Amino acid sequence: MTKETFITLLLFLFPIISIGQTDSSYILTGTVVDGIKNIPLPGTHVFTSSKTGTKTSNNGVFTITVFYNDTISISYIGYKKINYIAPKKTKGKYLTKFKLYKDSIILDEVQIFPYPSYQEFKAAFIALDKQSERVQINGVKTYVDKIKTPYKPSILNPASFIYDRLFDKQAKLKRRLDRYRKTIKTAK
Repeated sequence: MTKETFITLLLFLFPIISIGQTDSSYILTGTVVDGIKNIPLPGTHVFTSSKTGTKTSNNGVFTITVFYNDTISISYIGYKKINYIAPKKTKGKYLTKFKLYKDSIILDEVQIFPYPSYQEFKAAFIALDKQSERVQINGVKTYVDKIKTPYKPSILNPASFIYDRLFDKQAKLKRRLDRYRKTIKTAK
């Protein structure tokens, strides 16, 4: 057998040998249901510690490839997250059912104080001192502009400059006033 034939044969057999050695992984098929009502939970997130993941179907069923001792995290919004350690399985599929239970969160009460009229609301809103109520976020420095710079219009875009000159309300009033002045001068 020549050297080239041996290398070619080795290159073809190596993937087959390596596939045969990955028996530590298997397919885990499971169903995720509500723990009390026993109804399927579609769209549940299923992740393994080996950085693979999937979502459940409309029937709450998922299929994922796992390795021995992988930690499988199953989470759904409004339910408590569960962790499951994959058992040692030699080959084939492994079927299981996961029950998630609701996670209750207690919120503080919300109070709404309506004003009897819009004018009272407006007066109360104007009376609020927003400068004294500064929001402090740890690690973020807030900038306060101590020098009030006046607004200076600048021409950034020639098209907007021309549009403002032709169609702006002040420009229209100015042109109208100029026309009236001309008609008054010509009338005299």
